[in-house]
This record gives sequence, C-alpha cells and structure tokens, in this order.
Amino acid sequence: MAGVLEVRNCAGDNCARQVTGTRDGLSPIESRKADCTSFQTSTVTPDAVTTTVTVTVDSDTPAKLRRNVRAVTNVPTVVPAYASACDGSRYASACSCWGITAGVTTAPTPTSTVTTTVTQDYCEDL
Repeated sequence: MAGVLEVRNCAGDNCARQVTGTRDGLSPIESRKADCTSFQTSTVTPDAVTTTVTVTVDSDTPAKLRRNVRAVTNVPTVVPAYASACDGSRYASACSCWGITAGVTTAPTPTSTVTTTVTQDYCEDL
C-alpha cells in the first residue's frame, strides 16, 4: 500500500511542546486546537455595497462628513500566552502538526449608505 506523506517540522522544541504537548498543567488540547484554528484563519471583509440617498435641506444645515468603507483583511498575529516560546511563524508551524493550516474566511458584505445633501435656499423661490 503506497501513500503520500506530508513532511512536517514537528520537532520537540519548547514552542511545539507548549502548543501540542500533553503534560499536566497545559490548557486542554481542544482549547489549544481551537486557538490554532483561530490563529490560522484570516478573515476578509469585502468592500461595502453602497446605497445613495439624496436629501434636500435648508442652506443653513451643515454638511455631513462622508467616509468610504474599504475591503479589509484581518490576519491574527497574537500568540496565546501559554505559547510563550513561540513567535507567530513557529506557533503556526506547531499548529500544523495537528493538521491545522492557514485558511481564509469571508465575512458578510457590509452595507454603506451615502447621503447626498442638496441645499436649497427657500427664499430664492420667491
């Protein structure tokens, strides 16, 4: 029976022991696996869908600030406190020993409403 083996760098260094170890005093394995999954998952928030609304107001009303909403990718970088021997790349490597690798999830598309203010001087109509 032939198979493909994936070579992983799962050496017994302090980082790997803190993440995947089984000694007493460590956080439960399922909790550490959940931390790995969170760390290995990047979240992409797409550009907002924009709706434009036009409002006519009196010329004495001040204009409102307009903000553009842009796409954002959040990549976790904080290593849990129990993995103090790890930097980000070593922590990711230790997580991969459990088969937990980098992934991407897409957040729901945010919505944005742009209000266009048109000023009108009612005295001009007279």
